[in-house]
Amino acid sequence: MKAEIRHHHTALHVADLERSARFYADGLGLVRSEAWTSGSYIGELFGRPGVKVRALLLTTPDGTFQLELVQVEDPPTAINPTEAQPGTAHLAFTGVDVRKVFAEMTALGYGALSEPVEPDSGPNAGGLLIYLLDPDGNRVELIQAPDWRDRGTS
Repeated sequence: MKAEIRHHHTALHVADLERSARFYADGLGLVRSEAWTSGSYIGELFGRPGVKVRALLLTTPDGTFQLELVQVEDPPTAINPTEAQPGTAHLAFTGVDVRKVFAEMTALGYGALSEPVEPDSGPNAGGLLIYLLDPDGNRVELIQAPDWRDRGTS
């Protein structure tokens, strides 16, 4: 019998672990779960013998999603994730008041690619979308579906 694949975590490589943790935990509301530093195996796993890594696991309040922030000592040259270059990705969260979170995050000094946008086509037509930028320029999409309040989420 084939094993059932399940999501374990999503990882982001960051320049400053604590700075990014403030964005995701203090700003967006994820919960700090577990922190660790690299063991002897990490150099082999990363293909960089002797590399040192610090990591922090965060979860959504309901525990359904885990985000691992990873700070690598002496990282290679960074690319610009704000431009959606190949090899970059974005995170997406829902169940929030997009305008409220946008206002709170920008008041904390975090950037966004635009003001909240009202899509006129696709699965989120009639709702609101925004791409916030984390401290490393990673895009974090917030999705407010048209009927999000009707479903009891906030």
